[in-house]
Amino acid sequence: MNGRTRIAVHAASATLLTALCLWPLVSSAAWLIQAAFLVLVSMGVGLSLHRLPVPRPLVPVLQLLVLVLLLTLIFANSTALWGVLPDPGSVRQLNGMLRQGFTDMSQYGAPAPLSDGLRLILVGSVALVGLVVDTLATTYQRVALTGLPLLGLFSVGTGLHLHGALWFWFLLAAFGYLSLLLAEGQDRLSRWGRIFQGTPATMAAAPSSNPLSSTGYRIAGLAVLAGLLLPMVLPSLNTPLVGRFGSGGDGGNGGSGIITAVNPLASLAQSLQQPVNQNVLSYTTNAPNLADQYLRIVDLDSFNGVSWTTSSQQVVNVPQQLPAVSGLDLVTPAMAVTTKVNTSPDYAQQWLPMPYPATSVRVSGNWKYEPDGRTLVGADSSQNAGGLQYTVDSLAVRPTTDQLRAAAAPPASIQHTYLALPKNFPTVVSDLAQAVTRTAITPYDKAVALQNFFTTTGGFTYSTTVAPGTGTDAIVQFLRNRKGFCVHYAATMAAMARSLGIPARVSIGFTPGTQQADGSWLVGTKNAHAWPELYFSGVGWLRFEPTPTIGVAPDYSTPSSAGGGASSQPSDGASAGTAPQSTPHANQSCSVVERKAGGCHDEQPLTPATTGTGTSWPDPLVPALTAAAVLVLLGLLTPMLWRLRARRARLRRRGADGSGESAGTELSDRQVLDAWRELIDSAWDLGIPPDEAETPRGTAARLSELGALEEAPRAAAGRLALATEQVLYAPRVSAMPALRQDVRTVRSGLQASATRGTRVRALLFPPSAARPFRAARARISGAGQRLLPPWRRD
Repeated sequence: MNGRTRIAVHAASATLLTALCLWPLVSSAAWLIQAAFLVLVSMGVGLSLHRLPVPRPLVPVLQLLVLVLLLTLIFANSTALWGVLPDPGSVRQLNGMLRQGFTDMSQYGAPAPLSDGLRLILVGSVALVGLVVDTLATTYQRVALTGLPLLGLFSVGTGLHLHGALWFWFLLAAFGYLSLLLAEGQDRLSRWGRIFQGTPATMAAAPSSNPLSSTGYRIAGLAVLAGLLLPMVLPSLNTPLVGRFGSGGDGGNGGSGIITAVNPLASLAQSLQQPVNQNVLSYTTNAPNLADQYLRIVDLDSFNGVSWTTSSQQVVNVPQQLPAVSGLDLVTPAMAVTTKVNTSPDYAQQWLPMPYPATSVRVSGNWKYEPDGRTLVGADSSQNAGGLQYTVDSLAVRPTTDQLRAAAAPPASIQHTYLALPKNFPTVVSDLAQAVTRTAITPYDKAVALQNFFTTTGGFTYSTTVAPGTGTDAIVQFLRNRKGFCVHYAATMAAMARSLGIPARVSIGFTPGTQQADGSWLVGTKNAHAWPELYFSGVGWLRFEPTPTIGVAPDYSTPSSAGGGASSQPSDGASAGTAPQSTPHANQSCSVVERKAGGCHDEQPLTPATTGTGTSWPDPLVPALTAAAVLVLLGLLTPMLWRLRARRARLRRRGADGSGESAGTELSDRQVLDAWRELIDSAWDLGIPPDEAETPRGTAARLSELGALEEAPRAAAGRLALATEQVLYAPRVSAMPALRQDVRTVRSGLQASATRGTRVRALLFPPSAARPFRAARARISGAGQRLLPPWRRD
């Protein structure tokens, strides 16, 4: 193994050892195998190209091209051309996977489920870092600089999981980087010949026997040890690079399977997708209505087009008596409810589950109160809802349908926050909301029409197998496929309500659960739920239930209670179910019972053409990537195209065959020199480099010997050399040879003795294509010399 190969192998090893720090970020390590495969392939391509006379800047470009083809083969082979060549379809697929991956990154905590998007990001990132490390270490021999991309990879990986055995990942990354440095130092020292003892060959065979190598290993070991121990003896470093020893910390879920995440939507999705329903809490309540027993955790009031999130809110100390409910007047019927809750010790969620709207909370611990959402959140990372017993007093608000229809317009502050939609909000979603509610008059009737559309008339099906996205693309996809779980229903209804001018937000919590023999209620992970809340003046925030077959719809939103008005109101169950106008694209032959059970799918609610508004932003990316691919392809073909053009120009037919058609002696001389240059470059492409110090006759003899030319090519080379010497040194050319034919004869003879690989390289990557670059560099250097003062010129 030569020095370059050894450095390349150590560079790939350093990348993979550092990439192991990403292991705890996802629940499966299958992606590491694909990442290792791409890193090793990139290394092999680089080593192969270094054996060919390929310009150094072209090596990483070709490696990147191979990585793109392999990523397309692995992740988008179903839409790619021949399964490997990127086309607009595969580019859109990869772009969609990347967007979903970045959404998952913003929603899930470690360890996140290994979705295709996250797998693409992890594999692609490690492969790109491996390419950068290989380029610095092997191609440009700047091994010390490889620490920068490796440090970036290590920082990202360990920064996303701050707890656990971070010292172990630091050891692996440090070992990989230091072994790369030692390999480069050993290669550099071996080029000096006999160093103190032994030879370069013996040093390569037994590096540990060399005193310099032993010293290097000792220094490396001490450096790693200092990096591990120094943070422990310096108390001022509160956040050491490698964290704490052991696997302690309060990160993770304590093995309970009750998952907490950065985004509560992600926590909800993971809870619903768990195979086992694990107990979260139990409670007793005096609420007479099952619909009043929802336990609310937090509300998501900000919609940025990518997902629903919680906005930055000011928190205060928990008052003994919570403030009056915003928007609720004194005439709205409301009943006082008391709920006593016992949470599981493993429920490490930062928000406290409570009925809404709570009026007082008696709970131990360090909690803060967020007034806008009326929620309690842990004041620091150590305070969570696990293992608590607390009591909540709340109100069961019971507005009438007439009161809701007569509600005044919401205050400006509510409209400003809870009607905001992203600029790229799909028009197909707002158009569908208008179509569903076009016979409704009041905001309340529109809200009920939306709920009926999802639960009864729209042909939607409940399924937890759908990816838990809440962005605009996910909403369009959900409305097209009509399949999803509570996250999709809540996010979509809230977005559609905002498009209709109804203030809305998404709430996360639990459905009532299962009643036990002693009268208490048991809530598990399968009861995790999301629902929309809509604002009505005089009443405040009201819960709606658009998810079919899940949860309990409140009385004020059911068709029986909403049907107190005229028959034209869409809130009436019969009206909403039979009016074709209120259910666009629905299967009108389907009964209400079948729709409630999730049957009668309409496969064309939204055609792909109508979703262009929601997903139009990637379209400009397609021509840009296509243009980039064309430029890369042209760059790869440039050496071959230049070489073919140069050969055609040098051996043009006019006077080149000695037929007497030349325009004169001056033109014939130039043709002879061009033919000789073509002969030199042909030999160069086939592995015989030029020697500018040789005479033409000496060059012909060297080509004949190294190229093992037979009689005819040897004679042709001699004739070309003689004609060249006469042009250069004689007053006139005595005989004009058949230039074109002689050059072809010599090139054919050289090709016959060359290997197949050499012939392929001569065609695709001819070394002689470097002539214009050398000429340009010489001209630039000459121009620079002329600009210098006379006393500074060489």
